[in-house]
Amino acid sequence: MGCQQQDNLQQLQQDFAEALHYRPSPVSKRVAAGRLAPEQRIQIYRNNFIISLSEVLEATYPCCKAVVGDECFAQLARQHVLTLPLKEGNVTDYGDHFVETISSQTPVIEAVPYIADLARLEWLVDRASQHVANASHFPFEQLALITEDNFSQLALEVAEPVYFFDSEHPVASLWQMITSDQIESMDITRPESVIIQHRQQGMKVIATTPSATELLRLCQQGQPLGEADDSMLTQLSELVQQHLFTRIHGLPEGEYAD
Repeated sequence: MGCQQQDNLQQLQQDFAEALHYRPSPVSKRVAAGRLAPEQRIQIYRNNFIISLSEVLEATYPCCKAVVGDECFAQLARQHVLTLPLKEGNVTDYGDHFVETISSQTPVIEAVPYIADLARLEWLVDRASQHVANASHFPFEQLALITEDNFSQLALEVAEPVYFFDSEHPVASLWQMITSDQIESMDITRPESVIIQHRQQGMKVIATTPSATELLRLCQQGQPLGEADDSMLTQLSELVQQHLFTRIHGLPEGEYAD
């Protein structure tokens, strides 16, 4: 294919993409007339395009759809598709920034104040699902080598990849209820942090506290436990039990030394 032909093809593709997003485009002039007018034919492609990407969003954000309902979610999906066009043929990463689309819809946020954070959780669940399931287990035998003298110098290695964030709403508990189909009343104004990791048993979504996520962040940076405050250290045992660490660095020389 010559350079001129390639340029013409790229321009046609760009014009067609603009038309699919209801943007000014000369592409209708290049569509052959028939039983349907060119704009009617483009509308058929446009509808199929929006429906297809909306289905991708439905698969990524099923809990959000369950909360706001089919009609509201369809409107949010349509807004997202038309605002953030698909830039490549692979739809694996499509759905990023859906949180921003939701956050821009004031009536939705006012009606369901936790929906943006729930969407953020679902996106991170989707990201975690793209990774190989984590099979690491904490070496509990190393705990016997910890003493008061060496504790502050020890650094824990985080079982990566792991995602976490803090929310003003109990989104982890809400996600767990919806996915298990065991809905019960809860205080949606209760702050809650969340940890997400892909395990061999399935997706792990842990409801926790800001102190726990702060401790994870500290450990990811390679900082010793001496840099953690008391509230963070109170979460250490729980995080160890959840197998969120793979080993302890800084132990005395011996069988489990670095």
